[in-house]
Amino acid sequence: MDIWKHQELPIIESHDFNFFRCLEFQDIYYGKTVSELHRGNLRVSRKDNRYSNIFPGQKLSYWADSPQTARAEVKKWGAGNNLLTFWAYDDGSSFIPTVYPAEYLRIIDGINFGFDIILKKIDNHEDLTCDEKEFIDRLGREKPDCLAYRSEAKKGGICFLFFEQGFRKLSLREVALRLGDYKGKNTAKVICAITSDFSPVLEGYGHYFSPIARVKYNDKYIETDEYILRKQVEEYSHEKIRERMR
Repeated sequence: MDIWKHQELPIIESHDFNFFRCLEFQDIYYGKTVSELHRGNLRVSRKDNRYSNIFPGQKLSYWADSPQTARAEVKKWGAGNNLLTFWAYDDGSSFIPTVYPAEYLRIIDGINFGFDIILKKIDNHEDLTCDEKEFIDRLGREKPDCLAYRSEAKKGGICFLFFEQGFRKLSLREVALRLGDYKGKNTAKVICAITSDFSPVLEGYGHYFSPIARVKYNDKYIETDEYILRKQVEEYSHEKIRERMR
C-alpha cells in the first residue's frame, strides 16, 4: 500500500481500504434500489453526531473499519436486530475504476500525529483556542476526503467521517440485509463488485430488497445517469488496460 504523508499536517493519502456502515432497516427501504439506499448514506448531520461541525456546511457520511465496529456504532444509537450493512471501498483502488478521475483518499489522521488532542476537546465540548481553530481551517483548505478517529463503541475500532467529495470516491462491494426479528429466511445480499481487485458489477446497484429479505431488479436502473456515467468510466478503464497490454 502506497502512503503519502503531508509534511506539516496530519493528512495522509493512500488507497486499498474497506469501509462498513450499518443502518437499522426500515420497511420504507423496500423497493429502493441499492443506488438509492447508498445515496441516502450522505446527509446533513445531526448536531449530536461526533465531529459533525468540524468543517461547517458539509454533508457527511459515517463509516467504520469493520462490520463489527459498524454494528457496535449503530447499536450505540439504539438500533434493533434488523440491520442493513454496506461494504464499500475507495474506487480508485479498483483494477477497473468507475469514478473519474481515479484518486487516492486524503485522510485526516485523528488518531496519530497529535490531532487526537483537538478531537478530545471537541468531544468534551471544550472551547478551542484561536490557534486550534486556524489549524482546523488549514486542514479544511487541503480538501480532505474523510477523518479517521477512534470508535467509542468498540475498543480498537476505527471510524471514518466522510465529507461529500470523499463520499463520491466510494463504490460498493456488497449490501447485506439481516432481519434478526424474523424467523426462516431472513437474510439477503446484493453484490456490486467481485474478486480481490474489486471488479465492478454495475448492474448490482439496480437491485432492491422486497419483503421478506428477497432481492429483485429494477431494469430501469441502466437508464439512470449514474449507471451511464459509471459505465463510461468502466469502458475507459478497460481501454487503458488494453493499451498497456499492446
